[in-house]
Amino acid sequence: MFQRNKNKERSGFTLIELMISIVIFVIFLAIVSQSYFSIVRAQRRANEVRKMYSDVRIAMDYIAEEVRLSSIDYACYEGVGTVCEGVIQGTLFGGSTEHLALIRQGGTEKTFLKLDEDGRLVVKRLVRQEGEFVPAPGYETGYVSLTGDNVVFDQLNFAIFPDVNPYSNENVPGTDVPIYADNGTQFQPKVGVYMSASSPEESPIEFDFDFQTTISSRVYSRST
Repeated sequence: MFQRNKNKERSGFTLIELMISIVIFVIFLAIVSQSYFSIVRAQRRANEVRKMYSDVRIAMDYIAEEVRLSSIDYACYEGVGTVCEGVIQGTLFGGSTEHLALIRQGGTEKTFLKLDEDGRLVVKRLVRQEGEFVPAPGYETGYVSLTGDNVVFDQLNFAIFPDVNPYSNENVPGTDVPIYADNGTQFQPKVGVYMSASSPEESPIEFDFDFQTTISSRVYSRST
């Protein structure tokens, strides 16, 4: 008799209690899962953005180094250069151009930068050998891409200041003052870079961003 009463006093989970426990557990699991997937998506987005920024930074660093170590090849923009990529000549309107033409001190090396039809930053480098310019090692096929497939450049513009060669012997239009002696042109050449980039079509995220910077040439003597 005592044993029977003891067994009656033992109570377990009722069906309702069990169902409530399962519901609470499912809700908790859903909250944890949602948080986990949100973190994964955020991490994935951050990784994709990091890749795009990396490509943009590579492009910016390359342009900055080239501008600092080179002179603006004004002859190409004035249409009087001998090795200038035909698309460049005469394209410097008010200092703005989509093609950057640079020449190293002493005229031993030329560099051309632009966007190709696929939205990639491409560069062509020429070196002087035996009195003529030939493709530099690694550039035998012409333009070479500086960026990968992580980002698409929608726009790239260069603002060159001053927009005339400050070392030129030509006179300022309408005057008899040489450009090299005119106070309005005697500034160290610099290049403003304006760049718009976006994620490629196959990217799992959509992202657009703009960059701009200004770089001054560190070459203080005329390059020919």
